[in-house]
Amino acid sequence: MEVKTKYLIYLRKSTDSEDRQIQSIEDQKKELQKIASQFKLEIKGTYQESHSAKKPGRPEFNKMIADIKRGRANGILCWKINRLTRNPTDSGTLQQLLQDGIIQSIQTAGREYKTDDNVLIMSVETGMANQYIQDLRRDVKRGMLSKAEKGWRPGLAPIGYKNDRGGKQGSKIIHVDEEKFPIVRKMWDLMLTGEYSVPKIIDIANNEWGLRKSSAKGDTKLHESHGYKIFNNPFYYGKYDWVGKTYQGHHTPMITPAEFDYVQKLLGIKSKPQTRHKDLPYRGTIRCGECGCHITTEQKIKRIKSDNTIKTYLYHHCTNKKIDIDCQQKSITFEEINRQVMEKLDKITLPANFLDFALKILKRDNELEINDRNTLIKSQQRAFNDCQKRLDNLYALYISRGNTNKELLNDDELKTQKSYLLKEKAEIEQQLDNLSQRADEWLELTEKTFKFAIYAKHNFNEGDYETKTSILRALGSNFVLKDGKVDITLRKQYQLIENALESISVKTPRLELTDFALSETKTAHSKAVFETMSG
Repeated sequence: MEVKTKYLIYLRKSTDSEDRQIQSIEDQKKELQKIASQFKLEIKGTYQESHSAKKPGRPEFNKMIADIKRGRANGILCWKINRLTRNPTDSGTLQQLLQDGIIQSIQTAGREYKTDDNVLIMSVETGMANQYIQDLRRDVKRGMLSKAEKGWRPGLAPIGYKNDRGGKQGSKIIHVDEEKFPIVRKMWDLMLTGEYSVPKIIDIANNEWGLRKSSAKGDTKLHESHGYKIFNNPFYYGKYDWVGKTYQGHHTPMITPAEFDYVQKLLGIKSKPQTRHKDLPYRGTIRCGECGCHITTEQKIKRIKSDNTIKTYLYHHCTNKKIDIDCQQKSITFEEINRQVMEKLDKITLPANFLDFALKILKRDNELEINDRNTLIKSQQRAFNDCQKRLDNLYALYISRGNTNKELLNDDELKTQKSYLLKEKAEIEQQLDNLSQRADEWLELTEKTFKFAIYAKHNFNEGDYETKTSILRALGSNFVLKDGKVDITLRKQYQLIENALESISVKTPRLELTDFALSETKTAHSKAVFETMSG
């Protein structure tokens, strides 16, 4: 006899600054009530809290888990899996309760997790919930770096220029400020005469030319420090520094490089030499395990007398920049680091034919997500139309002949009812926007993880220095070299894959992993998809 699933609703609003865009508790509650009604779910209680899930210790979450263990319910209904967990401890608790059958179902707005689901995909998705916020932060930095590499300096443009306010995010360019550009150029002209000090030029710009600097407080006069920032900024001759690297900008230069160098001499500042580093692997990526300094990469070229050939060797060693520590760590060859990285990649490498099947399952689940979203959008659209109709009727009543003396609807009543309906309309519009934005988030993140786990080893083996460095950085963090061994802290999603593969390998030999994993995954997900579609 099948045990009926009884659900507990869990609602959480995060306190993390990166997580502020997540739906409010009230929004989550409304959507989950609709899901409960749609699938006729039996609800035994509700738990809600405003608490970060990055670490264990949420009071309401712990109370809910205790109630489940006592038998009050055997299912959880929540907005998304990341509302439940963003840390390995809570994720492990949920997965264990699922595998033991104590929890029969975790139902979200997009999918359902059943007690017989495949451990690998469940592990990856809960791990990705924690990884998502960190990826957002990195993606912003990566987007800004991409913009810098395209020739457009990220951030606020210096005085004399203005940022593009209407361009596409990530592709906004920098324009000449037609009003301030010629005035700042005149400041450079005065400086180039060698007869004016920086404070004097600032005084002239402020009081004779009326130059003002835009800020959050409005337009303000320039200080003496602003003058030095202008005359020391390579942006004005067409270049800029970003994250330790100099880029050639596409903006319109105000002065020539020669004029800039001459001003630096007048100020007693030596021009910054335009050095170009060799593209060597792993530079700035690994730290010394003894003294904490960076591990540098050194290239040595040697002529082999026997066959009169030139060979290049790469060594990695500590920079020894801490004078108070006598670091005794020896160098390690490039080939040895590669061998150790390959060993680590081997532990998270999935069979190539796993990807096609996994992506089919993910995309099939995503179709369910889209169907659920479209159903909710239609429901919200009907509510929006109804709200607009009530607004129209309200206005029609107010201007009707029968209301000439304001007996049916006076001004105060109109104001009160209109305010209420406009607020309701705005809330529905916000919910529609949220639903429209929700689609491929989990699919994209999980697909990216699977693809990396399948192809990274091959790409690392065949790739150039830049590719090898990029793959190592994507694989983990906190790279430490000590006693000839590179310690790599895997990112959470790849640690979960390594653990899952080791768990599967206990049950079946490594050579049989492909058939076993695909069979188990297919069975679990096909059943989960069917049950979700059938309601």
